[in-house]
Amino acid sequence: WTSIINPLSIPDPAKKKEACAWLSRGLEEALLEFISEACDDCWQLRVTAYEFTHKEVVHAFAAAVERGVDVKIIHHVKGSYRPKTRYDDIVKDKDGKVVKEWVPDNTTSETQHAINTVGFQSLDHARIWHHETFIERHTSSIMHNKFIILLRDGLPVKVWTGSTNFTESALYGQSNVGHIVRDEDIAQQYLAYWNKLALDPPGRSKRHSGSSHDEDDLPMDEINEQIQPDPTGPQPHDTTAVFFSPRKTPDLLDWYADRMGDAATSVHFTAAFGVSQPLAHVLNKDGKQNREVGVRRSPRLAKRIGTDDKLLRYILLDSQPSEHSSERSRASAEKKGRGNEYCDYFDFKKLKSNRIAYGAVLSGSKEEMEDGPSSSSSSEHSESLTGLSTFVNFVHTKFMIVDALTDNPTIITGSANFSVASTEQNDENMLVMQGDTSVADVYLTEFIRLFDHFYSRDKHNESKDKGSESSRRWMDVVEDNSWMKPYFDPSHQLFREKVLFS
Repeated sequence: WTSIINPLSIPDPAKKKEACAWLSRGLEEALLEFISEACDDCWQLRVTAYEFTHKEVVHAFAAAVERGVDVKIIHHVKGSYRPKTRYDDIVKDKDGKVVKEWVPDNTTSETQHAINTVGFQSLDHARIWHHETFIERHTSSIMHNKFIILLRDGLPVKVWTGSTNFTESALYGQSNVGHIVRDEDIAQQYLAYWNKLALDPPGRSKRHSGSSHDEDDLPMDEINEQIQPDPTGPQPHDTTAVFFSPRKTPDLLDWYADRMGDAATSVHFTAAFGVSQPLAHVLNKDGKQNREVGVRRSPRLAKRIGTDDKLLRYILLDSQPSEHSSERSRASAEKKGRGNEYCDYFDFKKLKSNRIAYGAVLSGSKEEMEDGPSSSSSSEHSESLTGLSTFVNFVHTKFMIVDALTDNPTIITGSANFSVASTEQNDENMLVMQGDTSVADVYLTEFIRLFDHFYSRDKHNESKDKGSESSRRWMDVVEDNSWMKPYFDPSHQLFREKVLFS
């Protein structure tokens, strides 16, 4: 009763372009414009790519090569050795041993296919593209970065970074962030990191071996902590810092949790792959203001509201967590003697401090599903996905805003999923901006757009699941003033929300 609507399958080119532009919401256009700023041989582009398959983006880099731009792209290359087969039989050598061959993972093979399908009118440009442009990154767990450094005459000018892979899924199928930093010092740090990645050093040092490496043979976790050591305490006001992974310890993840725990008025947090334990422990504590902050309100309104209001935390997940998965993780923690320490969504969702939404489409009731697509209510309310995303369907952003509406907000954003793996194992980058109210407003506006979109769907679907047990369906018109009562009840989430946005 539902169908997948893939904009790339629309036969009319004009309508296809219109649909893609609507889904991209300016992200694709901004990305292509950033690449096109490298207009001639005075410019260089230094790129990292986890997934590299979007035709327009791939061709934009190829066009830059044709303009004489010096383009270098580090990309993820991983695979495994598997038994070689011929006509469904396993191949063995003369001694009877199984012959193995290296098989790339899907990300690697799809990227290589996209690279190979680009055509050039000039053999020189084709040679540069195939033999001088791409650098393989083998030795990290995952080369998960997706950033572009723009240089002029060898000097870094600015950086494009964020959560956006160079794929149709990232641009048309998920929520993502593209963040441009116009700061030469930050761009220089990215370039220093890129230059080290290009040598394909090991991701991590051997544990318990000490730091006996030569300067030119350091693993990336040691290099990254040299570029930017782990922070201690809040960042200074009006600063931007960048942190690269992998790192030797998960201390940076604990630092993110500390920043969340320092919140005085609000937290807005997106989690594409669940909530890691350090952050879950913070969310599992009832949020109370523990310090005074400068809230951006009129003095008269601030005086009327007071400063003793409890904070509110908004958590946006890609999907509703699974109880089975939660039970399995909890059982694993108990086996390791950490059962009392474990907590997750099913613990912190109960707290009034936490307001939670997760990705979903509008669903019909069982009766509507049985009636099929001819049902008027089903055709009006049911939704479907593009089919472009196979793993993350809704929320792929990785950002957190702490005290967004104060005069000293914290914005943390980038490629890492606020997880142990993204901190200790993967190649990642994260920006931390302190006190930039303009940037905080942009991120907050986007967060609220997404949160309200999905929260309304979650509630609609919950009311559908309850069926006749629900006294009133979600979105039904309320003809009296009962809807106002939660906003004046200090124990209700909506009261906290009213105060936060007053």
